[in-house]
Amino acid sequence: MERFLLRTLGDNMLDLIYAKDEQGRFIYANLALVNMTGAESADSILGKTDFDLNPPAAAQAYSDDDQLVMRSGQPLVGREELLTNFKTGESRWHSTTKVPLRDDNGEIIGIIGITRDITQIKQAEFNARDLNAELENRVAERTAELSAISATLEQERNLMRTLVDAVPDSIFAKDLNSKFLLANEAVARGMGTTPENLIGKDDFDFFPQEMAQNFFDDEQTIVRTGEGLVNREELAVNKETGNMRWFLTTKLPVRNDKGETVALVGIGRDITLRRRAERAMRESEERFRSLIELSSDWYWEQDADLQFTDIEDPNNKSSYTRDEVLGKSLKELPGTALLSESWIEYDDHVAERKPFRDLELRRVADNGKTYFISLTGLPAFDEDGNFRGYRGIGRDISDRKRSEQHIHFLATHDSLTSLPNRFMFSQILNLAIESAHRYHRKLAVFFIDLDRFKNINDTLGHEAGDFLLCEMAARLKQCLRASDVVGRLGGDEFVVMLPEPENAEQIATVAQKILSASLEPMDINGQECRVTASIGICVYPDDGRDEQTLMKNADIAMYRAKEEGKNNYQFYSPDIEARSLERLVLENNLRMALERNEFFLHYQAKRNLQTGEIAGVEALVRWQHPELGIISPAQFIPLAEETGLIVLIGRWVLKTACAQNVAWLKQGLPPLCMAVNLSVRQFFDEHLIQDVADALNESGMQPALLEMEITEGMVMQDAERAIRILTAIKALGVRLAIDDFGVGYSSLAQIKRFPIDTLKVDSSFIRDIPQNREDRAITEAIIAMGRTLSLTVIAEGVETKEQEAFLRDHNCDQSQGYYFSKPISPEDFVSFMKKQAACTIVYPPVTSPE
Repeated sequence: MERFLLRTLGDNMLDLIYAKDEQGRFIYANLALVNMTGAESADSILGKTDFDLNPPAAAQAYSDDDQLVMRSGQPLVGREELLTNFKTGESRWHSTTKVPLRDDNGEIIGIIGITRDITQIKQAEFNARDLNAELENRVAERTAELSAISATLEQERNLMRTLVDAVPDSIFAKDLNSKFLLANEAVARGMGTTPENLIGKDDFDFFPQEMAQNFFDDEQTIVRTGEGLVNREELAVNKETGNMRWFLTTKLPVRNDKGETVALVGIGRDITLRRRAERAMRESEERFRSLIELSSDWYWEQDADLQFTDIEDPNNKSSYTRDEVLGKSLKELPGTALLSESWIEYDDHVAERKPFRDLELRRVADNGKTYFISLTGLPAFDEDGNFRGYRGIGRDISDRKRSEQHIHFLATHDSLTSLPNRFMFSQILNLAIESAHRYHRKLAVFFIDLDRFKNINDTLGHEAGDFLLCEMAARLKQCLRASDVVGRLGGDEFVVMLPEPENAEQIATVAQKILSASLEPMDINGQECRVTASIGICVYPDDGRDEQTLMKNADIAMYRAKEEGKNNYQFYSPDIEARSLERLVLENNLRMALERNEFFLHYQAKRNLQTGEIAGVEALVRWQHPELGIISPAQFIPLAEETGLIVLIGRWVLKTACAQNVAWLKQGLPPLCMAVNLSVRQFFDEHLIQDVADALNESGMQPALLEMEITEGMVMQDAERAIRILTAIKALGVRLAIDDFGVGYSSLAQIKRFPIDTLKVDSSFIRDIPQNREDRAITEAIIAMGRTLSLTVIAEGVETKEQEAFLRDHNCDQSQGYYFSKPISPEDFVSFMKKQAACTIVYPPVTSPE
């Protein structure tokens, strides 16, 4: 019975199983070896040697192996070789294991061999080398060992027994009730016992109930139907140890001579390592796909012809569909172009099979949207070094490229108006100069400065100033042709380039259009504002042949336009440059005048028109340059306003005037109200209140003896802000006066909102009275309004007896002008005061106004 079972088992195994005696003659061969050699039957092989069945060289190698095993008594395990099937002519890889065959006394009487077809494993190994390192660890299937066969029943039993125990696969036989009849060492090891201990037991003794029941049901189906179960993957769990193993199991019926099923035979190959390897590969692929999904990159492959063969882009980060990519080369991708390199450079690079990084592409999709893509690729080679293509990653860099473009825009354009900035305009102008030089053409450069912008920016705030600049930028562009260029240099300075002007008349026409557009009113925070422009014009090549000269001369011409009263344009000329140089020298000297103590004050007295006494005094700044002599305030005050130096100068005037007033008191002069002018910049300076307080504290002068004079236009530009500043000054106890009153056309309702003490009638209304009826009417109205508001009214610029008499007759409080007193030095003012105190003035009675 056992012999019959072993023969059935041997003939149903795919491995080549054989045994040889000491002379190398086959004493056993299974059906697989018969088929391999092409012999008619197993009996036709018995008694033959390898020299009868194989080529001489192979036969000699097999014989040498047999003799080595028999001499050493040690097995030869896992020798791999390529064998040819004599029936089919096909060559396949096999792994051979040989062990010594011993008799009952332990004497070596031959060898037993088993040869397994490992072609698939070898092919997998070859493929693994070509694919990636992950597949290199795929576990090679272990080779089957040997079982004993004997020429006689006893020899055959020992042979088969040795063979079955040597095979790494689990080999077993069961009766019709699924009780073990035979089991090799592999089965026993898996169940934690010995082969002898398995005999008569079933799976319920070793496996969990449900699992054992499934095995039993399968085997009973085989017994009932006579049909085997081939290559089923099954999980076996030892219920004692919990050890889990996967097997590829084949179970076949054993039939007697009558064809009746008398037993079952089974072979189970442990595929746990293979299952783990497959699971590891699946997990690796899942991780790869997860990384691709989570990453901002996508994966691609190309063949040796540089055509795309694969693309892994789960979230369509590439903007391409698979159909748009597969089978195409990079240059054939729709709507795609290189950003920097040419296709020729790219072709030369890949022809040398070099890696490439960050190859940037622009892709315009069917929907019109533009994408920017970066590709990085590595060449791939097979194990023989043959080029197989490229594989790599792609990345959407659209956000980065747009950021780079935005950064470039910010670097070359003004952030507020989006006009070209100084750097960009310089580049454009240089290119235009080169073109004009090459084609013998002219071009014009305008340097534009907005008049009164600083006043609006200081009074209404920076937001209002920004709005004004943006509005002016838009107006400038509307005045120009498409070929003209306008840029902003900074602050309120703009620059314009006119390429190829026809003549000077055309240039002047454009300048006049700009002036007209600038003068149009604009609404800023509910207030109507107007600015004018001063334009300097320079023409290439007449006024300069390079960018620096053209810009400098246009700037010089612009300052000439300002000197001419603003709101006009001036063409550059050498005379203008000379005057500009004078202005520059004056500005440089002005910056050092305070340090050199070149400023001094003169004082002009005010007369009380009712008593004839000195009612007060106004401090007026003067500049004595050591080389240029006395410089008129009309020259340096506007320059100080533009440069901002007026704040420092005004602070010095305030402190000096207060100190002088206290000095006069100490000399015995009566208390006088000292008037000090405030410029626009000084009035809106954040340190003004502290400057006034410091001047009073340092000098010790009573606040009521100080009067700050501001112009009507200053308070009307931003009335609310002006009220806050005036209120703060008033809180110090200082008097407030509005200078040059009447030119701003303020109403009674407006004036009464301000905490002022004095109105000073502008000298332009005094100059022609009493002859001019309109001036008389305006002056009378101002005096009446002042008296209505209980304000002191002072007339400026009084130069004649008739003017003063008119003012006295119409109840004006005070007069100031050359008729009573010119501005004089502090020492002369002391003498003047003493002389006035000694005089007795008798005025005629005041008559009623006509």
